[in-house]
Amino acid sequence: MRQREMIEAETLLHEEADSFIGWRESLSAIPTINQLQERANMFRTEELKKCTRKLSQNDNFTDRELEAVERLSRGIVNKMLHGPMSHLRKAESVEKKQAALSELSSMFRLDDEQGARGRGRRRR
Repeated sequence: MRQREMIEAETLLHEEADSFIGWRESLSAIPTINQLQERANMFRTEELKKCTRKLSQNDNFTDRELEAVERLSRGIVNKMLHGPMSHLRKAESVEKKQAALSELSSMFRLDDEQGARGRGRRRR
């Protein structure tokens, strides 16, 4: 009886240790997730300012309508970022997580100061 309880306790201990290690490794994604959110919100804010300037020239929008457009833009950004952020948070091997972090940083130019300021983009 005691032997079986020891085996169960050891199994539980290993499961919890694995869970903790997975959680700890997922923390390495937090800086990239934060950068991605900041970059997306920077673009969202820039585009929202352009849009509201153009719209306010033609029509008189109420604060309520402008807030609705703001919520819409936040919702779109959040939905677009959900997949990449969930992928980064998944507990995978350290190598896969580092590769995903590197690829995402490259795709969104998170380490590129020029990209952070929005320069180098084509103007319309």
